[in-house]
Amino acid sequence: MKAFDNMKNAIASDPRIQQAKDWYQSQTPRDQLIVRSVGAFVAVALVFLILVLPLVQHNQSLATTLSSKVNFYNQMADNADRFAGNSGVSRGSANAPLLALVSQQARRSGVTLTRYEQDGDSLRVWVDGVAFDEAIGWIEALARQFGVRATQVNIDRIAEAGRVNIRATFTK
Repeated sequence: MKAFDNMKNAIASDPRIQQAKDWYQSQTPRDQLIVRSVGAFVAVALVFLILVLPLVQHNQSLATTLSSKVNFYNQMADNADRFAGNSGVSRGSANAPLLALVSQQARRSGVTLTRYEQDGDSLRVWVDGVAFDEAIGWIEALARQFGVRATQVNIDRIAEAGRVNIRATFTK
């Protein structure tokens, strides 16, 4: 506190400060109001220039960076099928109907289809009470070996440990 009082006394005893105070006191009340308004405007402008403007500029640069990264991600996602290494897709089975591929792979993986429904180029499948690991292996094998992708998957836990109900939509 003492350092603050010393600094306050040093500023008050400065002749330039005393001269500015005398000049201000000699002004009319209207002119004093104008001087206070201009001082407040300058203070607000300095706060804006020192604190707010750099934050706004940094925010804009981050937004630009985010936009470019999102564009890059979208471009990579759009071209993912070109470079996915589809060499694992079987040539003979690539032309097989979607239902045949899904049901054959389900049998190989030990998954029993409860219900299925053809919907144009996609196939909706219901599997009840299946072991989670077997179901995930089945879905992964469809993608890796046959290029069949699960575009929508709903997995619900059931009372039996490690078992789930699955609703999935597959497309080629």
